[in-house]
Amino acid sequence: MPGNIDKFVDEATKIIGPDHITTNLAMRHSYMARSVMGIRAAVAEAIVKPGNRDEIQEIVNLCNKYKIPISPYSGGLSGGYAQPLKPEGIILDLVRLNKIIEVDEDARYVIVEAGVTSGQVWTYFRKHHPEWAPPVPDGAPPRATLIGDALERGFSLVTSKYGPQGRMINGLEVILPRGDIIYTGSWALKGFKPYYPWGPGPDFTGLFLGAQGTMGIITKAAIRIIPHPPYIDLVAYDYDTPEDMQNHSMAVLKKEVGVMVQGGNWWLVPSRKDEREVPTTLEEWRETKYYIPEWLMNYELWANTEKEMQSQMDIIEEEAEKIRETGGKADPMELHPRAKAVRLTKPNLIAVPYAMHRAGYVFITWYCPWKDCAEISRISVETMEKFDIPPVQWVASIEQGRQCISMPIITFDSRTEKGYEQAEAWDKYFTKIALKKGWLNYRPNAFIHWPAMRPLMPEYVKMLKELKDLWDPNGIMHPGRLEV
Repeated sequence: MPGNIDKFVDEATKIIGPDHITTNLAMRHSYMARSVMGIRAAVAEAIVKPGNRDEIQEIVNLCNKYKIPISPYSGGLSGGYAQPLKPEGIILDLVRLNKIIEVDEDARYVIVEAGVTSGQVWTYFRKHHPEWAPPVPDGAPPRATLIGDALERGFSLVTSKYGPQGRMINGLEVILPRGDIIYTGSWALKGFKPYYPWGPGPDFTGLFLGAQGTMGIITKAAIRIIPHPPYIDLVAYDYDTPEDMQNHSMAVLKKEVGVMVQGGNWWLVPSRKDEREVPTTLEEWRETKYYIPEWLMNYELWANTEKEMQSQMDIIEEEAEKIRETGGKADPMELHPRAKAVRLTKPNLIAVPYAMHRAGYVFITWYCPWKDCAEISRISVETMEKFDIPPVQWVASIEQGRQCISMPIITFDSRTEKGYEQAEAWDKYFTKIALKKGWLNYRPNAFIHWPAMRPLMPEYVKMLKELKDLWDPNGIMHPGRLEV
């Protein structure tokens, strides 16, 4: 390996021990293959696994000494462009920071280290705090981390009700690129608990949300927990058009019903199977398999009593009847008990089977107002068909329908270069349309979305770069999706 990386590895080995650092090529390549949010990355020169905050500080100081770029890494599922894009970069894998430190049922937060997985924390709560739930990421496998999803402002099991995962953060412990340690929220005051998300002055937490570690290394977080009531159920509705899906769900969401409201088009079903084994038209699927709706919406409901649960179901049906009275379709669906159980299991593996369809898949996430849900869905489907990509479209409510998260799921043949080119060609095409509509890609990649978005916010980009340079004078943190 060139340059200072050999010296770095020698000294880092003395800090964390030989069992926790590797330059093995196969291991380094394995870290590139985990993301579902990006398909470009670079191979790190070393994988470094510190065991605590002090070791991380020493590693950061060593990286400053040798000018070695760092990419912090927890679960890696939304990595992609968080992988090193500078020569001689290392991955700082925080997997060993796996402690659940504190649960406060009164102030309603849990303090976790960066490597705590959603499966780990969910199991812990079911055993020790069954009346409470941590906001684990929805659809991601159990090895996804609680902190990783929160920092990405991701989609959790309660995002439809409470807002993006970033809203659930009460405070952070951060090691800055210079080696300083800061705390955010009420945690910033020595001896204080992280019960309040804002400190006495400007809010620092927001500087680390969506930054993918490029502004610092988050080692701990205090994340809000929510009541986990005794009554949980799921109802689903069948629509012929995305407009009926949008209008029915909007009416329900304005009444603040549903802890998770999400759905999409019929392609969400066949795209979870090998494309050689499934029909490619809705009509053929219905003839040879079973009935599935053209568009559907799931309403996951939590309640403290049977009466409260029934009241929510009644509201959903009342609003559906209004759609039907105007000539639309909004019909309740009979769900197979197994299908319902899979959806209600937390954390679940709903996202994983998309790899079955064409070997590769990537989630591309856009925000828009809920009133644009139908339009963005139609454009996604029409443009994917134009590029010979299975038109898999998923949407979900953010904070009771104040926003829509639209996620085209691009399945492609990852065994061929053409597959990657096809996926990126569609992404570039759709991005031009989306930005003209005023829709925001909140996980922009460095090669398609960010170059298109950067000219639209020059002042923002300038200030972000100036702040990064102030905190990271040696430029040791990876540039991330925003190339800072």
